[in-house]
Amino acid sequence: MTPKTAPAHAAVTLPRITAILNQKGGVGKTGLTAGTGGALSERGRRTLLVDLDPQGHLTTEALGLEEADSTHPNLAAALTGEFTGPTSDLVVQHSQSAAGGCLDVLPHCVSMFLVVRKLHAARSPEHRLTRVLRQLEGSYDHVLIDCPPSLDVLTDTALVASDGLLVPVQPSNTSLRALRLLIEQVAVIEEELQIPRRDLHGLVPGVYRRPLSGIARYKMQELEEYGVSDGEVPALPILAHLPLAAAVEEAWLSGQTLTDYQPAAPIADAYRRIALHLDVAAGLSSAAELEGLPALETVTPSAVTSSTAEGK
Repeated sequence: MTPKTAPAHAAVTLPRITAILNQKGGVGKTGLTAGTGGALSERGRRTLLVDLDPQGHLTTEALGLEEADSTHPNLAAALTGEFTGPTSDLVVQHSQSAAGGCLDVLPHCVSMFLVVRKLHAARSPEHRLTRVLRQLEGSYDHVLIDCPPSLDVLTDTALVASDGLLVPVQPSNTSLRALRLLIEQVAVIEEELQIPRRDLHGLVPGVYRRPLSGIARYKMQELEEYGVSDGEVPALPILAHLPLAAAVEEAWLSGQTLTDYQPAAPIADAYRRIALHLDVAAGLSSAAELEGLPALETVTPSAVTSSTAEGK
């Protein structure tokens, strides 16, 4: 896929805010956030990545940035109300940018692990991230939030602040069960917090090896044919595939996004495809661009082989 640079456009008052979440760990949330953010910047979009995970892997491992100093203004302090200054003071610029775009980060800080406890004692904690990001209206086209691997109060803040959700998933029994639970739990949270239904942009299968094992092929086929549909929950489209690739780890070690480090890699095109989906959802790109993309690789029944163990 040849990356397209977005034409100059008027400032967008409200950025498109996407929460990247799955309560199951190890499904590729952080890689998806960094890779898609890089692809959006490559398109010329002004992009902000928010490291909401107390583990901080997006900031340090994926982007090669330093954690924010806990003794200085930081995201954790902004969420708890200990810092009330401008959010722009917390933003760190990443080295990648392209044709009018940018890649900025609200980085992790060590004191982030204390935020959950403090927010539980706070008033209306689920709206804290919304207030923090509201100060940046007009500065970005897209905001991507790397959520914790749990449905806690931090994830609640991301749900309230976001317009839509992007869900990474593995083709495995445990991951698919967690996915169904996630969709149900998100609906409950939306009802409890009385917020509108968030757009479910789709699924991104990842963190799997090729060739697929027999069980993984069956689970991938289930994702492709049914999504998470059970007759009540609508099926979600698969936006792209992100199998394990050495280039991802190499890009992380270099502190670069994948589209910057190895722009011709197939996985870079996968990130571009996801970025285009989000751009169309934001009204910044035409749906005709999506229609012009090559079809995703699928798993057909004839390609599925039997296996008695998930790990084979």
